This record gives sequence, structure tokens and C-alpha cells, in this order.
Amino acid sequence: MKEVFNRIAKDILAYVACVLVVIFGWSWVFSYLTTVKYEEKVTIFIGSHTLDFDKTEVLNEDKPEYLKLVDVQTYLVNDSMFAACLNAVGYGVGDILILPEKYIVQEGCSYYYAEISMEYQTQFENLGFHEEEGRVYGIKIHDKETHKSVIDCIDYGEGEQEENYYLVFNKDSYHLSDLSTAENKSDMDGAIQVAKRLFAL
Repeated sequence: MKEVFNRIAKDILAYVACVLVVIFGWSWVFSYLTTVKYEEKVTIFIGSHTLDFDKTEVLNEDKPEYLKLVDVQTYLVNDSMFAACLNAVGYGVGDILILPEKYIVQEGCSYYYAEISMEYQTQFENLGFHEEEGRVYGIKIHDKETHKSVIDCIDYGEGEQEENYYLVFNKDSYHLSDLSTAENKSDMDGAIQVAKRLFAL
């Protein structure tokens, strides 16, 4: 019996290593099989004054056929980490971004956002547009002077915190059809269709 225990003790690290390899292997396979690919989801990045957004289910019930998921990521604009989240998540994987005006103006629109052609400008209800060098990059969805909004389910702030808000499209999105950059151009217009549903909420 002692000999059996000695043998087990001697090989215990090998047994543990094998078990860990199997566990991590199956975790990776499961993650790979269940993860929704970038081409199959539209991500909305929202910077507002609350983490609540209760219309995600509605957007997923009425999404374009080729999409598996509409993923809504909400972040607090007054959080000290917001700028880092915007850079990593918003510009990294976001297709649609909803941001206060100061983040639209300071970043240089043409570098991050898709230009919205006249054809598409007329398809969205708006309170105005954000232009840079005569080109439209943002659709105004909240006006702090009149307190009017065209998307009502977002917290735009109150009092001194209230800001003008814009909806913009990430120029690197695969879901913008003919608004995409030449290298990303495709028939997939999921971001445009999801944005229209946002305006209809």
C-alpha cells in the first residue's frame, strides 16, 4: 500500500497537469464554439450617465437576419476610465457609438467615424448633424438646450452634466455596407439597420 501511495505522490504533478490540460482544452473548445463572430454581431457602445439600457432584448428580437447578436455595451461618461474604454472597446469593436459631443469633436472625426452620405442622412430622424470640413460624421440625437431627444431610452445627464449627444458609425465596422472604408466594404448593413431600430424605440 505504501508503494502505491509513493507512486501516486511521485506522479501527482503529472496527474494534475493532465487534468488541467483537459479542463482548459474543453473550456477553449466550448468558448470557440459558442462565441459569436465579429461578422455575426453588431456592437453598440453607449457612453451615458447610467449603465442601464433596457432595450437590448427588443433590438435582438428585430435584428437583421444574418446577425446572431446585437451587443450593447454601456459605460459611464463621468468615470475616470471612460476614455480608456472608448479607445479599447468603442473604437476597437464598436459598430455604432453614442457619445457626448466633446468626444466627437476632440478625436478628429475622419480618423474614427464613417462619413454619412446625404442618402443616409435623410433616413434618420435627427436634431442636426456634426460636420467636419463640410462632411457629416454624426447624427445629433439629444439637444441640451431644448432637452429634446430622438432616442429616449438613454440618460443624457441633467443640469450641468447634460450634454449634446451624437450617434456615429465606426469607420472600421464590417456592417456599414457602402458607408464602410474600401477594405471593409460588403453587403452587410447590420449597423445601419440596427441604428434605424434604435431611432424607432
